[in-house]
Amino acid sequence: MTNQPHDSFDVELVARVAREQMPPETAFTERDAMILQEYKDFLMSLGPLLLHEFYDTLYAYPPTAAIFKPGERAARERTLAGWWERTVQGPLGDSYFNWMAMVGLVHVLRGVTNPMMLSMGDHVAEVVAGQADEQLTAEDADRLTHSFNRLMATVSAVIAHGYDVATEAALFDVAGMPMALLHRLRDQEISQALVRVRAQIDHQIQQ
Repeated sequence: MTNQPHDSFDVELVARVAREQMPPETAFTERDAMILQEYKDFLMSLGPLLLHEFYDTLYAYPPTAAIFKPGERAARERTLAGWWERTVQGPLGDSYFNWMAMVGLVHVLRGVTNPMMLSMGDHVAEVVAGQADEQLTAEDADRLTHSFNRLMATVSAVIAHGYDVATEAALFDVAGMPMALLHRLRDQEISQALVRVRAQIDHQIQQ
């Protein structure tokens, strides 16, 4: 009997590996968490604006609007509001990033692609930075923005890795073959595809 997909998905491992693969200068730190706590009240005040900006942006674009079922916006806004409150209130330790790894699984099922997720993560960071520039001193805005950007970069990295691992684990479970063999077969196919794509790109460059 083959394993179920969830048997091959370890949220703690996914979150840890994703964070370990990030260069230290780009990853969220305990110092960043302390800085965000200093601006907790300011960040909490941005919740309503973020909900509006986030879902107006998604619903205004057909490919992302297609993810949602009719009438579910209110429920999704509550989910995002819960994430924002948990993010701002903290703590932003291992349990938080384990949760973000689980989001990768949810995104697979909902059809939320990594390009969609990454672009919206950047959008959240842009909204926060814009409001910080408007409402805080230049020094405070710069301090907050740098730490918040590292948080969003780490959140995005963990979710994206969760998405990739979940997809790969599901294929492994369905195929019922050793992961090493699955990787070799994958690499063979990608190597052949890369040869074809390079030839196409070289031809385009020469035109």
